[in-house]
Amino acid sequence: MGKTESKDEWAKPISELTSFIPTRPTELTETIDSHPYRTNPYRTNSKLTRVGNGKNAIKSVNNVSLDEAIKKFIASKQKQIVSALTVKQLNQRIGHFIERTHLDDVSAITSAEAMEYKDCLLEEGRSHKSNKDYLAAVSQFFKWCKLMRYTTENPFDEVKLTKPANQAGHDLARLRWQPSQIKQVLNSTAFIDKSHDFKWITLLMMYGGLRPAEACQLHIHDIEVKDGIDLMNITNASAGQQLKTEQSKRKVPIHQQLIELGFIDFVKSRTDRTSKTKPLFNYKPSHDGNWSHSFCREFGKLLDQLNFTAGKRPTAYSFRHTFIDELKQGQIEESLVAQIVGHAYQNITYGRYGKKFDVKTLKPVIDSIQFELIISPERLKLTR
Repeated sequence: MGKTESKDEWAKPISELTSFIPTRPTELTETIDSHPYRTNPYRTNSKLTRVGNGKNAIKSVNNVSLDEAIKKFIASKQKQIVSALTVKQLNQRIGHFIERTHLDDVSAITSAEAMEYKDCLLEEGRSHKSNKDYLAAVSQFFKWCKLMRYTTENPFDEVKLTKPANQAGHDLARLRWQPSQIKQVLNSTAFIDKSHDFKWITLLMMYGGLRPAEACQLHIHDIEVKDGIDLMNITNASAGQQLKTEQSKRKVPIHQQLIELGFIDFVKSRTDRTSKTKPLFNYKPSHDGNWSHSFCREFGKLLDQLNFTAGKRPTAYSFRHTFIDELKQGQIEESLVAQIVGHAYQNITYGRYGKKFDVKTLKPVIDSIQFELIISPERLKLTR
């Protein structure tokens, strides 16, 4: 047959057409910055890599920082029909998680860190609904990160928060430090080589039942003497100090072990160099006023270094749980324990009408805490 005039003049042989179809390489090594259309201010030097084999393999971006990712996430939300209040809440809640993890990159966050964060929320005393809102915000963020190929999974997918049947008794199930674990930490070179501030804060939580933030925000003048007994005044009277509840205000006698290790001498050395109205330690609060933020990050890294498994290990806050459990095992009267650790005491007789115990009564109770440790100022490098 001859050629017809109606034939499409643009028709091409199949082999010629397929030569223009791009094939996907098995490994992508182009940087994101090599694309000229990437003009947003949050550019990254991260590289695209392929996870798995075959055409269904997932591309992921390595080493995208959490700080960089949240900026992009919030910028994306601002372009959508989302209220300014919702955007602000998302930014605050996701930022809360970022500040409390010791990891920096999106892809480094696993379900173990997600579980630790859930425990952190429970420890900070918010309502069940607020905790669910915080987890939902962070989960939404990581879902977006997964879609952006910054990570291959949403670590918060399986993290559920069920309302405890007895909210008041929730502390009873929390992880405590076992004697062998305490020895592992305190006898390690990694701990001994830490700053004096870091070591004293750890010891104050162990032997005083303080919350991490309560220890970190102590001011020099908060170390007092009353009736001949050295004590810590847990208060929010100084600039920037915060307390969890009104019951958190209290005076805690200083454990004899801390005195023998040289804590009072340490306080005096700080008094000689600066004003008594200054903080005792050099840790600064985060932008939302959390004094323990930097310390807890540092403590988490220490536990990583000592091969404690994330999600299955006690935390810095667990020293407080351990202190309370030791008093419980010693059959100490609950009203005494409540006053020492700053809990509300629910007993209608003692709680409503009872007068507070004086420090002379509290001192032997606190000194009853013994961890059977072989420690000294020289061994822990606490001497100056």
